[in-house]
Amino acid sequence: MASTTIQISKKIKNKLFELINRLEKKWGRRITYDEAIEFLLEEKVTKVNKEEFLNNIKKFQGILKGEGRSLLKESRRVDLEREERYTNR
Repeated sequence: MASTTIQISKKIKNKLFELINRLEKKWGRRITYDEAIEFLLEEKVTKVNKEEFLNNIKKFQGILKGEGRSLLKESRRVDLEREERYTNR
């Protein structure tokens, strides 16, 4: 594995060190900075099932009034435009 050097602040280094300590206690073994960063990346990436998300949203359909409804329509329009840009390449 090739390694590289990155610059991080002391604050972030301390937070990573705290995370490493928690992971070592949880997993019962030594943890590297590389493993801690990988853990953070995997934990923070959320995968959304579009169909499941839409089914959940349907439960709340019709409860928005006035400005909320306008904001939702605008948000949907922007999302559709973004989706079209990325799928029509």
